[in-house]
Amino acid sequence: MRVGFYGGSANGNEDLHGGVVTLIAGLADLGCNFVYGGGAAGIMGLAAATALAHGAPVTGILPPRREGDEAPHPGVTRVETAASRADRRARILELSDVVVALPGGPGTLEELAEAVNLRRLGLTTARCAVLNIRNFFDPFLRQLDEMIEQGFLRTPRHELVAEVAAARDVVALA
Repeated sequence: MRVGFYGGSANGNEDLHGGVVTLIAGLADLGCNFVYGGGAAGIMGLAAATALAHGAPVTGILPPRREGDEAPHPGVTRVETAASRADRRARILELSDVVVALPGGPGTLEELAEAVNLRRLGLTTARCAVLNIRNFFDPFLRQLDEMIEQGFLRTPRHELVAEVAAARDVVALA
């Protein structure tokens, strides 16, 4: 199974790290392959390092240029460079059976929202999920519910995005 992940280039609060490590290690131990944005920093770097430490293949899709703390992870199995950030997001989805959003900032939210919308439109078969550590994604999930309640979204939330807590939850989505 191919698992894409989105996550912050910042470390965030350390109390989020254990859940990320547990999920990624569990998926790697189940034989999953990973694809992500290619960075070494923050939550996404932690997730990539965890997958690699557990012997899982990891593909990094780099944007056309890297800035500041978004240096490429030196240990990834395969590296691709996308022509644009939009192409990077599209390639991650193309290579993934499931994409999981880990805690992160606006870029993570952008990636997740685009994946959910493409799933809604039938433009990707990749399932979408959030690792909702400490209720991190509750505001996003509530917003989807509000869109449904107000008539802006007809697809039930559970068809668009799943909440996962363990590797088995992700595998069940494929």
